[in-house]
Amino acid sequence: MKACRPHFSHPSNLHWTFGLLGLIAIAQPLPLKAMPLSNSEAPPLENTTWELVSFVQRGQEQAAAIAPKQQAILKLQSEPNNPQLQGSTGCNSFFGSYRWEPKAAQLTLQPAGSTLRACLSPDLNQQEQALFTGLPQVTTYTLAGDRLQLRNASQEILFTFRVQPMLALTETAWVLQQYNNGKGALTTPIAGSMVTAQFDAENQRLSGSASCNRYFASYQVQQQQLTIGSIGSTRKACAPDQMQQEQSFLQLLKATRSYQIEGDRLQLYDGQQKVLAVFSAQVQR
Repeated sequence: MKACRPHFSHPSNLHWTFGLLGLIAIAQPLPLKAMPLSNSEAPPLENTTWELVSFVQRGQEQAAAIAPKQQAILKLQSEPNNPQLQGSTGCNSFFGSYRWEPKAAQLTLQPAGSTLRACLSPDLNQQEQALFTGLPQVTTYTLAGDRLQLRNASQEILFTFRVQPMLALTETAWVLQQYNNGKGALTTPIAGSMVTAQFDAENQRLSGSASCNRYFASYQVQQQQLTIGSIGSTRKACAPDQMQQEQSFLQLLKATRSYQIEGDRLQLYDGQQKVLAVFSAQVQR
């Protein structure tokens, strides 16, 4: 089934095309007053990675978040005069801007675009459509403990998020989501392929699947600096496009000089701070 995709225009003239789900029916709000809390009571709204817990689907029912390989997340990245909205539906990444008025607990989210990866799961496609149609309807929010609730103008709850814990480089199984194609852009792996990375702290060894073959290498890490030594691999033959992807990935590992973890995302950078690869934490079943 072909996934529904929102149409995005320039952020200053944003229009949303509603797909098969149409407008989302909204459930009755929980008895929480929409007002900001102090930093001692709740985490900061900005610069925190929020993980989707539930969303409203058709029939006014709260649906639990779907996470086949990665969690749906939301992040409000504060930048001087240019606040950045970032997130993932669990399938596609999206971006845009936002406007926050903390004294009034008002929040406006302005998505501007997204990647166009097909969401093959009907449940995941429904979650994505709920996010794409619901986020522009947000007007206020509630912070209570580690929970963030986003509401519409009628104070009805659209989404519930929780703070996503920070993951460790060496205690997580990482799955490749995007990699640098060598032309200044990030591309997604070939459908059906699996590229992984596992950092073993005790032996200082990196290993995983490069798409077709298993690979292994030594690595050194100091604070945010990361260098990967000579890489070895098995020699299984696969389809030409898969072999090309594998070679590109291994070359990116050799070029890695630093890393950053935000929520369940790991990004590798070269010496010029260009993004080489983006991984998500593998969901344990």
